[in-house]
Amino acid sequence: MSQNVSLLSAQEAETSEWLDALSRHLRLHRQRLILSVQGDQLWCDQMASACNSQYRDKLVLSDRILDPASVPFIKADSLLGQEASLVIVDLFQGLNPDVVCIASGLVKWGGLLMLLSVPPRQWSSIEDSYGVWQDGLVPQDPLFVEYFFNQLTQKPVGAVIVRQGEKLPTLPDLPIAQSISMVSGKTIEQIEVQQRIALWLKEQHQSIVLITADRGRGKSTCLGFIVKEQLVEQRMSVLVTAHSRQSASILLAQAGEVEFIAPDRLIECTPPADVLVIDEAAMLPYPMLQKLCKLYPRVLMATTTGGYEGTGQGFLLRFIARLPPQQILRLNLSASVRWAANDCLEAWLNTNLLLKTAAVKTRLDNLPGKSCQYRVLNARECSKEAGLLTEIYSLMVSAHYRTRPSDLRMLMENPDLTIVLAEVDDKIAGVALLNREGGFDPPLCEEVFLGKRRPKGHLLAQMITAQAGARRFASHRGLRIQRITVDSTIRRQGIGRRMVEVAIKHASDLGFDYVGASFAFEAETSAFWRNCQFALTHIGFGQGKSSGNQSVVVLKSLNTALDNQVKELQSRIQTHLPVWLCQFLQVMDNTSVVALLRYSEYQCALNQLERDELEAFTKGHKGFELCFASLQRFVMQAIACTPEDAPIHPWLIEKAVQNKGWGQLSERASLDGRKQIQQKLRELIAELSHRRG
Repeated sequence: MSQNVSLLSAQEAETSEWLDALSRHLRLHRQRLILSVQGDQLWCDQMASACNSQYRDKLVLSDRILDPASVPFIKADSLLGQEASLVIVDLFQGLNPDVVCIASGLVKWGGLLMLLSVPPRQWSSIEDSYGVWQDGLVPQDPLFVEYFFNQLTQKPVGAVIVRQGEKLPTLPDLPIAQSISMVSGKTIEQIEVQQRIALWLKEQHQSIVLITADRGRGKSTCLGFIVKEQLVEQRMSVLVTAHSRQSASILLAQAGEVEFIAPDRLIECTPPADVLVIDEAAMLPYPMLQKLCKLYPRVLMATTTGGYEGTGQGFLLRFIARLPPQQILRLNLSASVRWAANDCLEAWLNTNLLLKTAAVKTRLDNLPGKSCQYRVLNARECSKEAGLLTEIYSLMVSAHYRTRPSDLRMLMENPDLTIVLAEVDDKIAGVALLNREGGFDPPLCEEVFLGKRRPKGHLLAQMITAQAGARRFASHRGLRIQRITVDSTIRRQGIGRRMVEVAIKHASDLGFDYVGASFAFEAETSAFWRNCQFALTHIGFGQGKSSGNQSVVVLKSLNTALDNQVKELQSRIQTHLPVWLCQFLQVMDNTSVVALLRYSEYQCALNQLERDELEAFTKGHKGFELCFASLQRFVMQAIACTPEDAPIHPWLIEKAVQNKGWGQLSERASLDGRKQIQQKLRELIAELSHRRG
């Protein structure tokens, strides 16, 4: 027994010496690496404990209690802004690529990202909760897991692998870190950005400044410098906001005494300030950002545009692209601050999880739709074609605001996934992702309807059954179009609509009952589905976290037995929409309300009493509140029938349709009194009535 103890002690000493040498090796080269520790759970936990002497500062991400300070995967976002020399990610409950990427951004230069796992060939021995798809389906051979661990062994070096029962590996050859010039604790880029901000404060041309950067470029620190050295010292009043106080922790630590107010509180109270500073702006819903930019004369914001959180690219797509160029000054930080410019860990992630891949451009102008070739394939077929997966994912990253690293795993493993491709000269011009849904038996349908069950997946089928109240809808089999995107150089040429047509034919050939989609409602997106002749069948109550807009469901019935149910769902919207627009849809912006009324093809028939009431209001004989119900229905129908290019006064929507408070109406500067506003409403509604005859 003493020999066994001695042998164990010798092994522990050897491991400790090797870890110490690896730590010194990384610090010497100012590099970061993945340390993949592969073995049984007890041995891996012991390896993690052995690192404590080399790394005093550590963060642990685990869905089990690996460490007293363990953070579960679901709360990984809460660590953004922190950093440590050792970040441990426990993969014994599964491989979540989003968490791996977030964790990598927490590792300091000279540090380790330690991944604890079983050997890849034994992956089936664990319950990988991130590799279980709807209906509990688990692929026999998880292709993404195989790909991920295989890439750890490839060059350029991004990882060191330690396997239980095998000799410790030799230390890898590492490049010397490329140093970055610093002046008084700032990079040259940060100083240049500060100088541009100083000019911005004097010139007053643009109302918004946006600083973009990949993670680790020091943008939050730079914001802190600006607040402390330029805004506060010039006695300008400054407010700081972000998705959470934690998201702005680096900025606040650098800025000193500055007030932080949550964004919803800012919108509610609007305390005065010369400049509003927003950190990690991409984490805020789009409508919230719009409101904040309108409330304050100057807005300075920063956001991460890398592929870690799946929001930065969408921020550029949805928010920045819709601002007039003269309203915004865009600045960028590209030099690494928290790690080397040639950092091994960042390079490995960018290459193998496609975080920095650029969209594949066809660069074809005025492409006629018939020049595209369309085909349908599944996830496994997609993974087998060399380069195809990279092209598809690249296009998704460049064009869709919610693409995350976990989508790469979905593309490789989801057994219910169908992919429609549009190709030009062997280049991917467009992609649509379809997911199989429904087919529930009657008892399960009933439990979903009653809110007792919520099976994984089947998003659209369950929304219609549980929320829209179609008791047996989930029994029907359908395909949900969960993503659809076209290369930006060849949009608006019918490629997206043609992919939808291909999806409909594919679904019909396989005997599905419908094709549907669920999306955050906005005018442009809704116009696409309306042109595809999909019926609007449901409007969700809650606002999406990413978009800030209501989710809606649109359907194309492929089964005559389903047609009546679709009509009932449309009728439900017609009946309830007037009430909804005064309740949870009261926050919807004017453009979206107009689009919603047109998509729903809202109709109503006023009786003689209601027509008399309408006339009495327009002629000044009755007040607004007495006539609101009749006015609302009339205006809703009038807007629904108005030509697309016809101007619509905002008060017709905000007051006559949504019944917002008199003080909440926009464009009311010249008409301060309620009496004047009501008179203007009389004129607007009289004009509408006259136009409609």
